[in-house]
Amino acid sequence: MTKSLLSKLNITEAPPKHPTDPLIQRQNKLIARLEVQREMARCLVENEEFKAFKYKYVIDQETGIKNKVRVPKQIKPWFYKIDEQYFTPIKYGSKSLELAKGLYAIAVKDSTALTGVYDVVIEAVKAGEFDSKLMAIKAVGKK
Repeated sequence: MTKSLLSKLNITEAPPKHPTDPLIQRQNKLIARLEVQREMARCLVENEEFKAFKYKYVIDQETGIKNKVRVPKQIKPWFYKIDEQYFTPIKYGSKSLELAKGLYAIAVKDSTALTGVYDVVIEAVKAGEFDSKLMAIKAVGKK
């Protein structure tokens, strides 16, 4: 009696490729946005121009073939300056997250401290300190 060729293999149920936990997805989205803001703050401190790009498909008029083209992407900074202080809210989508009861922004004395603020907030998101705030956000169009 011959054995099946497939019986020699370790056959299991395949786990999903990407985690579908909404909390992990929201954490990753917030961390990605915070890293962009940290880079914008670094460019402000070093007097560099911040440039972000995205990829877009454009159809060539002559050949009709789709080409992937890199185009500039406009990203607005979260931080702003009033008098001699910088303020930065932490946003998820277009909404500012409440950091403490009734408080929505972090204040720093100068622009050099902004990158450190974003580093601390990224670590706080990874540690789970924003979990309740992230899960309280409702998807657009849902009540």
